[in-house]
Amino acid sequence: MSAPTSSQAERLDLPDRSVAVGRDFRPDIQGLRAIAVSMVVIYHLYPNAVPGGFVGVDVFFVISGYLITSHLARGWQRTGRVRLLDFWGRRARRLLPAAAVVLTVTWIASRAILPATRLPATAEQIRGSALYYQNWILARDAVDYLTSADAPSPVQHFWSLSVEEQFYLFWPFVFVVAALVGMRGRRRAGRATAFVLAALIVLASLVYSKHLTQTNPAAAYFVTTTRIWELGLGGLLTLLSGPARRWLTRQGWLAWIGLAMVIASAFVLSGSSAFPGTVALLPVGGSALLLACGSREAARGPWRLTSPRPMVFIGDISYSLYLWHWPVIVLWKNYSGGGIGILDGPAIAAASVVLAWVTKVIVEDRVRMAPVVTKNPGRSLATALTVVVPVGLAALYSPPAAFHGTVNPTHPGAAVLAGTVAGVAKADPIPSFVQAPADFDPFNACETPIPVVAARPCFYGDRSHPKLTVALIGDSVANQYRAILAKMATQQHWLVISDLHGQCPWTATVMAQAGTSTPYTACHQWGQQVLKDMLTKYRPDVVVTSERPVLGTPSHSSADATSFGQIADGMVTYWKQLVARGTRVVAVRESPEPGRNIPDCLTKHGDDGYCTTPTSKAIIQDTALQQAVRKMGSGAELMDINSLICTPRECPPVVGNVVVYRDTHHLTQTYITSLQPYFAQKLLATRAVSGS
Repeated sequence: MSAPTSSQAERLDLPDRSVAVGRDFRPDIQGLRAIAVSMVVIYHLYPNAVPGGFVGVDVFFVISGYLITSHLARGWQRTGRVRLLDFWGRRARRLLPAAAVVLTVTWIASRAILPATRLPATAEQIRGSALYYQNWILARDAVDYLTSADAPSPVQHFWSLSVEEQFYLFWPFVFVVAALVGMRGRRRAGRATAFVLAALIVLASLVYSKHLTQTNPAAAYFVTTTRIWELGLGGLLTLLSGPARRWLTRQGWLAWIGLAMVIASAFVLSGSSAFPGTVALLPVGGSALLLACGSREAARGPWRLTSPRPMVFIGDISYSLYLWHWPVIVLWKNYSGGGIGILDGPAIAAASVVLAWVTKVIVEDRVRMAPVVTKNPGRSLATALTVVVPVGLAALYSPPAAFHGTVNPTHPGAAVLAGTVAGVAKADPIPSFVQAPADFDPFNACETPIPVVAARPCFYGDRSHPKLTVALIGDSVANQYRAILAKMATQQHWLVISDLHGQCPWTATVMAQAGTSTPYTACHQWGQQVLKDMLTKYRPDVVVTSERPVLGTPSHSSADATSFGQIADGMVTYWKQLVARGTRVVAVRESPEPGRNIPDCLTKHGDDGYCTTPTSKAIIQDTALQQAVRKMGSGAELMDINSLICTPRECPPVVGNVVVYRDTHHLTQTYITSLQPYFAQKLLATRAVSGS
């Protein structure tokens, strides 16, 4: 989202002033801000109402690039110089004090309201937000399957502010170069240089945005390099020649098209769109047309719709409104324990508007216009020190220590459901509810990340004269059993090869990326390479595979019986090639899905039954693995260990005093350890391994 300036800063031919009057003030820009922030707020409250409301962020990007470049260009044309410290000081005093206040209040409220399991990630994101590298944290987490399903933090929306701050750091150097070229009176050559350089940056960023959106959409949404073109396009408008700008100013009909593009993008786009990429040209191009052609100078333009007082007011407070609305939403949902109801939404919106207005009046305006600050660039820059407060408070938080225990007679875990242990007295569960999210296999370097194609095989056991070669192939659910098979490799003198890919079932069918109809090409290419390696390089005796049944296909993006059937056909394609070469296939039935984040639930409600899920709901039926095994006949067999995770009636969050899940679907490593002897027993009893 943008770092919008107030109406007083919207002067296109003069430096920032405390008051903007007459024809220099463009209320239509404030109205465009109001449209943008309203789309974002409504989208966060009721995403089904405006499925593409997230594009309000892109509208703000264009506005910010337009105004910031205008300010830099005016200063350079007037003086022939680029005052970097003055520019950065203005940005600091305008943006950072309000952000510091919101981050501080949000952290204090988070400590009181959020589950303890959410605090480590929130503390990290508070620091990232205050220091404006939050977008890179989210890009990292989006492609890390261990964290990609984490609940959003109350400061996640700061990613867009991070993009803008990073843009502000390097964009002025376009004018530094222009100033060097324009020395000795060559001002026209300097302006042309600025335009060409800015255009090249915009073009390079757009091309890269298109590329990364196709190859790594999870990261593409957040990284700065895919968003620069949006801010830069707004900047290019101010670098057009005088005649071109004046001609555009009179083309009100283009502004109508721009307004239609912006409004339409909120409804025709959705979270499943391949975004940003070239799809973002719809809201970005529309915003550019409104900025270029939407002022009152275009008599037949839409400026009367974008300039009424209420919209100007919302535009004035849009920065603070953006800062406040998301923490209020997240914290309310955690406090109330539910979603956003019919009355909740308007109440949250109203509270956010009040907080935004108070913050603008008391913090934004007072700091931005304080003479003691504005007269000295060094003092303006010093306002950046306000972020020390939220950073320091978050740094004082000590995250829980990693869990290093294991199962024992008091904490037998799966042994209770296996019937080998009875009458276990209730004890404090292990790992603790707060430690559970981090209780995962330490060897996850062997799992290929979501956007990556290249396989990362790992080897365990006897590599010289193995009695059996076993390959473990699949996604992160299959990866849960890596440690079990690694231990069996040592005990049985096997060679175990793991070849795993985050969020990627092993099938010849092209999958769709999560929640979209976009082909998941990285997964498909990885699967093809794995098959080739298995047939020509490793030649395993047995392949063990599993997956999580949540992805669809490009032709049927919903994860249901139809897409499962398509995926199963692709599994059979691979399995038949293995069987023809003498490899036997064991499919481990997918583990139960409790449908909620279990550590979060336990932290809030305790182990009192609230977090228990009915088995009929948690265990998905007729999945791709099940269908594939049926289609293979005797060529593959299904191994079901879910009776060691759930009872016939329910899937408890704690079994044998061991926490079962570390998130919404992955088992804790401690519980997997408790499964070890029973998993091994079932695997050794299969025809594939026993030879019977």
